[in-house]
Amino acid sequence: MNASDKAAFFKRDGAIGYLVIDNPSKRNAINYSMWTAIPDLVRQADTDPSVRVIVLRGAGENAFAAGADINEFETMFATSQGCRDYHDAIRKAEQTLGTCSKPTIAMIHGFCIGGGMELALACDLRFASDDGRFGVTASKLGVVYSLTSTRRLMQLIGPSRTRDLLYSGRLLDASEAAAMGIVDRILSAADLERETVDYARTLCQRAPRSIAASKRIVEIILNGAHDETTASERLRLDAFAGDELAEGIRAFKARRQPDFLRAKPEESI
Repeated sequence: MNASDKAAFFKRDGAIGYLVIDNPSKRNAINYSMWTAIPDLVRQADTDPSVRVIVLRGAGENAFAAGADINEFETMFATSQGCRDYHDAIRKAEQTLGTCSKPTIAMIHGFCIGGGMELALACDLRFASDDGRFGVTASKLGVVYSLTSTRRLMQLIGPSRTRDLLYSGRLLDASEAAAMGIVDRILSAADLERETVDYARTLCQRAPRSIAASKRIVEIILNGAHDETTASERLRLDAFAGDELAEGIRAFKARRQPDFLRAKPEESI
């Protein structure tokens, strides 16, 4: 099955990798084949040494993803095995995106609902257009948001606001989503792509091993650590022996920008 059949694809522009949800006729609603395609696409970007940052976006500028493709529900949920397969596909897509070693940015035009929110929440950062609309509409359909997705949402906005969104299924505009902590930056629809790409290019110029280690340490903290762990200490100590620090010091002394793009590849963290 090719990329167009799966309605999702990966492309690279320099050091930026794009994972594109491509179903614009349905506001990029996410179908089952797309859920199953996403893990391989994320792994493709994560293992490509030329990719430093992953940007997740919807095709066009009308929607990031307006939820799961409800037209599939009657067929997929007709059997218990179909239900398990569908939920397992969502879990693997979220997990692969949430645990990849490279920084991830959800670039959100317009609607980001249900399954779209699940993918956006699995990213490290979320940049949204000022016409963005956000929501978890599970209670309107009679489905239940997964524990993993609920946990990610609750870590951002707290338990009371999580209950509000899950119970009511109401939609938020970009301003309320930002005030809650769902969105990190609001930009005009005209500026969203340019500003997101500029930020991604900034990350491409930074030390990739340092960023990957920081990403791991944040996750260790979110998993309950309150003091140094063996893993976090190793990440810090390894940095002192790495080529990136040596280049950073050389650049500082020479009063120039460090050149991490040509740094010797490191082992994955």
